[in-house]
Amino acid sequence: MGGIVMKDERIEQAKNKIRSEMALVVFIGVVVSFLVKTLVYKMTLQECITEYVIMIFFPAYQFIRMHMMKISIYSQRGNKQSVKNLLIIIAVLVVASAVYGGKSAVSGIFTFLALFIAIFFITNKYNQYAGHKFEEEFDDDNKE
Repeated sequence: MGGIVMKDERIEQAKNKIRSEMALVVFIGVVVSFLVKTLVYKMTLQECITEYVIMIFFPAYQFIRMHMMKISIYSQRGNKQSVKNLLIIIAVLVVASAVYGGKSAVSGIFTFLALFIAIFFITNKYNQYAGHKFEEEFDDDNKE
């Protein structure tokens, strides 16, 4: 009765998708928690260090694992509209940081967000480049 259990690939892919979505929901929850604690309750970074560490290491882990497995979530090059949108967001955060310059906690949050978004964008662009490089490498292996 201890026979081999066959797993349907579609079911496994669905489970992986659900786990991925759960991780994204948790990450968004952590970001919201960090923003509420710092902006509403005026907590310092030391008081919300757990959320801060999770916000830093979540995308870093994803980036490292994708490169270790030589995979990319990108199938096509990014468009120029996404670059414009990113620059607008960073500009708004920098302006908001300058406006709230007297309130160091709020200014620090806006500066952190601008830097976080910029670094996230740069690593994603690099990941797109590396993904295409990996795809070409695998395509060359299949041609042989």
